[in-house]
Amino acid sequence: MKRKLLAVLSLLLVATIVLISNNYQSTKKDQVKIERIKIAPTQKGKKKTLEERALYNEARDLYEFYRQVNPNTGIISKTEKQLEFKQAKASKIKNNLTSKTPQSSYIDRGPSNFGGRTRSIVVDISDPTGNTILAGGVSGGVFRTTNAGANWTKVSSNDEIHNVTAIVQDPRVGFQNIWYYATGEGLGNSAGNGSSFYFGQGIWQSNDSGLTWSQIPSTNSNQVSFDSTFDIIFNLAVHPLTGNLFAATAARIMRYNGVLWDEEINGGQLTTAQATDVVITSTGRVYAAFSGNHSAAIEGVYTSANGNSGWSRINIGSFVPSGRVVLALAPSNEDLLYILFDNGLTGDCANDISEADLWRWDQSNTSFTDFSAVLPSEGCGGNDDGNNPLHIQGGYDLVVSVKPDNPNFVVIGGTNAYKKEDITDSGSRFERIGGYVSPASYALYANHHPDIHALVFSPFDSNVLFSGTDGGVHRTDLITASPIVWTSLNNNYKTYQYYHVAIDPSFGSDYVIGGTQDNGTKIGGTILGLPDATSQIATLGGDGVAVGIPNYAGCSLSFFAGFQNGRLFRFCAGGGDYTEITPEVTPGSSYPSQFVTYFHMDQDNTNAIYYAAETRLLRTTDGATVASDTWTDIGGTSAAFNHSDELVRFSTTWGTYNPASSYLLIGGDSGHIYRLNDPQAATNISDATDITPLTASTTFPSIVSGLAIHPTNNDIVLATYSNYGINSIYLTTNATNSTPTWTLVERNLSAHSIRSAAIVEVAGQTIYYVGTARGFYSTQDPTSTDWVREAPTQIGLALVRTLSYRPSDNHLLIGTHGNGMFDSVITNIPLSTTDTNDISSSLSLFPNPTTNEINLKLPKEFGSNIGYNIKNMLGQTVTNGLLSSNKIDVSNLLSGMYFIEIKTDNKTGTKKFIKK
Repeated sequence: MKRKLLAVLSLLLVATIVLISNNYQSTKKDQVKIERIKIAPTQKGKKKTLEERALYNEARDLYEFYRQVNPNTGIISKTEKQLEFKQAKASKIKNNLTSKTPQSSYIDRGPSNFGGRTRSIVVDISDPTGNTILAGGVSGGVFRTTNAGANWTKVSSNDEIHNVTAIVQDPRVGFQNIWYYATGEGLGNSAGNGSSFYFGQGIWQSNDSGLTWSQIPSTNSNQVSFDSTFDIIFNLAVHPLTGNLFAATAARIMRYNGVLWDEEINGGQLTTAQATDVVITSTGRVYAAFSGNHSAAIEGVYTSANGNSGWSRINIGSFVPSGRVVLALAPSNEDLLYILFDNGLTGDCANDISEADLWRWDQSNTSFTDFSAVLPSEGCGGNDDGNNPLHIQGGYDLVVSVKPDNPNFVVIGGTNAYKKEDITDSGSRFERIGGYVSPASYALYANHHPDIHALVFSPFDSNVLFSGTDGGVHRTDLITASPIVWTSLNNNYKTYQYYHVAIDPSFGSDYVIGGTQDNGTKIGGTILGLPDATSQIATLGGDGVAVGIPNYAGCSLSFFAGFQNGRLFRFCAGGGDYTEITPEVTPGSSYPSQFVTYFHMDQDNTNAIYYAAETRLLRTTDGATVASDTWTDIGGTSAAFNHSDELVRFSTTWGTYNPASSYLLIGGDSGHIYRLNDPQAATNISDATDITPLTASTTFPSIVSGLAIHPTNNDIVLATYSNYGINSIYLTTNATNSTPTWTLVERNLSAHSIRSAAIVEVAGQTIYYVGTARGFYSTQDPTSTDWVREAPTQIGLALVRTLSYRPSDNHLLIGTHGNGMFDSVITNIPLSTTDTNDISSSLSLFPNPTTNEINLKLPKEFGSNIGYNIKNMLGQTVTNGLLSSNKIDVSNLLSGMYFIEIKTDNKTGTKKFIKK
């Protein structure tokens, strides 16, 4: 029954994407019509059944698909993606060190203490200390540490988008400087349903121990459509004798001799559903695995003496996998191969049924042993079948590993992590060592995270085990302990994916909040008592959505946040903590909402909140006490405008609320923009004025992704659209007119998917910002000046989903999908003056940017009594003193841009520098 249900579900999901990709045809000839599809998975704790996970992934996939697809063609075309990339690479880079316009300093806001989904960890065997490690984030890229995880540095390029699934080092002496990483995740996300979002860009190689990387050209894939086996890669292995690279790709086992690729095993039809794996012994024997959900003729495990032909299938007559198969060799006895695979069953505590089986192959006598009977089962008292026995979420999380000094000591991972110190002892079961704390609770196992993807023993200490999970990288130094003690290594391992972010509207506050994909809602700031600006605190779980930070009397700390599909909470520390305020149609019946629930809190009048209930607009003017049944429903777009736009974007005017001049902008998913005057008093959305630009697309989906109102001039509005193939950036300077005049200002970003917008005013100068699918851009006049790319070394070409501005001190919070968040401080501090006593041009400093110290090169005529001031972007002095040498220690400064003033006699000089 289980397999039939999954088969039906899979067909439904595939059919959904086929319908989207091929489109529903309308009655008009040659006109494409894309239908809205509603998917609303329920939230049952963190653990999800395979059906729920598939629905979650489908909902996320549709959310992203609708924001990219060209509404005129019904596809996300390779040509449009490539043109977008070319435009991004061709755009000028803003140079803050020479620009005389208002300056932007980009401060990392983390989270530095949380990590995202990690599928690969490798300890560098050329570093005998074991301190050099490489790890791969599915959306963050490749990170490298040389101090055992005390700090990580991203080493994959910011100018590429990498979905890292596997990393491998050449084990041969003299070649251990050669590394490879693979991209393209085929399980547990929207890729399995036909999306392009997690397709990879082939395989990348490093010849300098992982410091720099270049793509192997023959693996290049377009990251748009599934047209290459290298779009999805499950694992890599390097042959220890020949140096050949083996890639376990979608439905194929490929071998690379440094020049050409050979297809070693063909799994039949090229499909993302065919998962594979590959491992190699130190003597050169290669084992490969194919999942059992594609073809009975190919499923199972194969071996070859050297990996160059001569393959034989070894599981015939023994076991038949139903899904994904993963492999692990016993390092101390490489004749032993452990095989963990999806058995197609539904986990059932009462009947002691696990979702996977575990077998061991002995090459010395070509025999199998079935160890499935000792897989974990922890009793049925009050627990959830989703948390016990072994659950693998359809192979999304599935891994097996063996202790290097003991061939019978095995660790496995599914939703949770387990160990068995003697696999041959039939009188005991695997015991839980990570993930959730117990079979009866979804609380986290101490300092660990569920959804296990990598379990890697240190090659230098067999007691040390690293784990890669949906929560990043962790380490235990004593795998034989009970309970296991884990240490988080998520120290600047930035892999978080934000949907929405918000900054505290209070001047000078560093309090921030963000809703993330599958990792809940996080808050941060030293004002919260955290040690630095990059550390954050976990709050709600699930998929984080829209967020807001009010300032309510009686709350020492407050915020609004929610879950997917509509649930909304108010938090007030000191005033009742969490209160659910999800709007209800009738008691117990919530309004419908989108998967990524959207609401907007008026940033200057935080009592007012506007909630998107699909096509209906809900409002409260009493955010501090609003309850589920006290929201005001002011109508829907269908009845008011004969447009069935679902509401996806709001924006409110700045400053103290004024019934005569304040308004709310409303953006729909069919391209319409409405202005609702006096929104706190409005009784019906029909009172709004349709101010949609005349040349904007109004075909679903044409997503209004950004609505930015000038902080001091209500007539100036920047509006953006996210879909390819349509006009995407508009500016008006008469937004309060009954029929505003819009100017198309895409300029050099005409091929971009535009995801967010902001308008900033500094010292009378206006700056326009847009976040795109390929980086972050600005211009002071989009009607006449091209957009320039900001923060190339920090944000790079990451997807910039969300922006949150605070005019009082010109902070702009930037939320990326995969690269965390950044705080941009925008100011107008000049480099120098025309004063004859200004000796700025005679000064030089290095290195710049710097990490620990500044070295100054001063003119010879300078005396010995030289003072210095270091100021931040707000003009505040953060440190000063007298020079005792030409070096200044800046290691204690936070990341960002600073100005150093040098004073001697009556002369003064100023230089900028960036503290990393």
